[in-house]
Amino acid sequence: MKFVIRAGGIGSRLWPYSRQSQPKQFHAFEGDMTMLQHAYHRVVTIASGEDRYVSTGAAHDSLVREQLPELGDDHVIIEPALRNTGPAVGLECVLLEHHAPGCTIASLGSDHHIGKPEEFCRLLLAAEEALIEHPDTLILVGVKPWCAETAYGYIQKGGVIHEANDEPIYAVEAFKEKPDVETAQVWFESGNYLWNSNMFVWRADTLLRLFERFEPEIYEGLMTIKASLGTDDADRVLSEVYPTLKEIPVDNAILEKAEKVAVVEADIDWSDIGSWGAMSDVLPTDSDDNLLNGNVISIDAKNTTVYSQTDKLIALVGVDNLAIVETEDALLILPRDESQRVRDLVDKLSDGYK
Repeated sequence: MKFVIRAGGIGSRLWPYSRQSQPKQFHAFEGDMTMLQHAYHRVVTIASGEDRYVSTGAAHDSLVREQLPELGDDHVIIEPALRNTGPAVGLECVLLEHHAPGCTIASLGSDHHIGKPEEFCRLLLAAEEALIEHPDTLILVGVKPWCAETAYGYIQKGGVIHEANDEPIYAVEAFKEKPDVETAQVWFESGNYLWNSNMFVWRADTLLRLFERFEPEIYEGLMTIKASLGTDDADRVLSEVYPTLKEIPVDNAILEKAEKVAVVEADIDWSDIGSWGAMSDVLPTDSDDNLLNGNVISIDAKNTTVYSQTDKLIALVGVDNLAIVETEDALLILPRDESQRVRDLVDKLSDGYK
């Protein structure tokens, strides 16, 4: 199995840390390692260096190589333009199928917290095992919810189609958009719904056949890129063709249309750390649910997150439900439970602050 760590996102909800020049996956929020480094090393027990790749945009090629110097030059997949996850996973499949025909790919995120990496690796191997008998099936990693979350899309489980290494593989009954609070509570209590982590295990040739069926224009472009591989024109063709591909998530392009889609239920202490409010769900907090990073002093503060990249003293007195984030050129203050709204703020910013 080949492992591709996708590191092409921007992570706008974690502004002002996450910027277009250095998105969140290139920052360290847990210890000294960045999120990308955590993701790359998370699968080290089941994947050699030869089998691990990183996919990223051209603007972040140097950041990837700086943070992962052990990564071989031919193990960085460069997207000349960001076209969302549809074309991104299509490009992964074209390149790896060219080098390793018939390969299975685990396409994984670079900006997730996973508190149980051993269990995560075990489930990836179970999915790989299931594909031996079900090679034309797409297998998703669905996270077992631990609360009624409204910020994630959901996967509705169907019946068990296979057991691999004693792990049930469920048919996907339906994909669900982000719910309201009442619906999320119903889904959580039912036990039949999983969070969609946007992590996948599939055969490269299977996914490419589905592109041919459901997104023929993207498929035609991918095949043009494939035909150039191994020639002197490969880089030129990639840089000319890839930016013309339709910008679309793989969910809309393929997953919601394919008949054979399955999911493995993952109890792995997962979060996409998609907002400042989500940090306190997965990182250690004090007895008042404060997550304080930087030069911070507090009196009677509760439910507050502080991240600072400066040495400036941040003093909290009697505050509740705040997220305070400071960099050299920006200061963000908002209610912690409204952290999802940072994306709306970023849309209003001038290019110099994005």
